[in-house]
Amino acid sequence: MFERWFYISTSRLGAVQVDEQVRDIVDVSRPRNRLLGVTGALLFTGRRFAQYLEGTPAAIAELKQSIIRDPRHEDVRTIASGPYDVRRFLTWSLAYAGPSRFIANKVEDALNDALQGNIESVEPLAEVLAGFAVEGHG
Repeated sequence: MFERWFYISTSRLGAVQVDEQVRDIVDVSRPRNRLLGVTGALLFTGRRFAQYLEGTPAAIAELKQSIIRDPRHEDVRTIASGPYDVRRFLTWSLAYAGPSRFIANKVEDALNDALQGNIESVEPLAEVLAGFAVEGHG
């Protein structure tokens, strides 16, 4: 049994070199997640982060506290969490496909639905993240 944590946060990153700042987050997160045995995916729309993490309850709790304290985010809101039977991101310590401005409007709509408590939007949003991993993006 694994634990999952799926959250949405608002970015506090400045507009200057934002892609490099997000890449730094990814570059630090991948080895840390591997060490903790955590898999998952990150999506950045330019305005918001959506991240799906899965692993042991202790590892997820550790990352959750770190992310909540991270000054690069604000308004961190859980949209799904708790025990989960299978990993969605088997081999990805952190799948990330780069800036997602191409689909930003659709993602923002899904994120807004999830933030409004529309539970039906949570799984399709997780599938968007899984799509990046399946397509082989880093």
